[in-house]
Amino acid sequence: MSEPIHIISLGAGVQSSTMALMAAAGEITPMPKCAIFADTQAEPKSVYTWLDWLEKQLPFPVHRVTQGSLEADTLKIRKRKDGTGYYSHSGVPAFTKSFDGNLGMMPRQCTGDFKLAPIMREIRRILKESGQKQGVQWIGISVDEIYRMKPAVCATA
Repeated sequence: MSEPIHIISLGAGVQSSTMALMAAAGEITPMPKCAIFADTQAEPKSVYTWLDWLEKQLPFPVHRVTQGSLEADTLKIRKRKDGTGYYSHSGVPAFTKSFDGNLGMMPRQCTGDFKLAPIMREIRRILKESGQKQGVQWIGISVDEIYRMKPAVCATA
């Protein structure tokens, strides 16, 4: 059985960018086949500027994938299936304050819809195209963000 393909999940932040640059310099191995950046089409201009620079530093390609515009999806008014009304399907992390002063956050699903789903779709495509059954996804999380760690999800070709 051949070695699995290694793929960086590139958010273009400090952790994933450092990981990509370290891999490019041979400081962490094996060399990834590619990195995948999930574009919400709503990132700050500085993210795209940074990503343009970063891509030129890497010996492996960066695949930019998208689920579409997060902004357009957030503002879209949808009609209920039963025809009884309309609703907004905002999956962004909107913060709230209740009448009694408690702070909270509305449910969000933009990470799953606009980051994870397109990345997993691209990983499956890459695995299938290469004839591989296994892949290793690199995710950069620093110790101060250890609470973000979650169990791995498998993507099969």
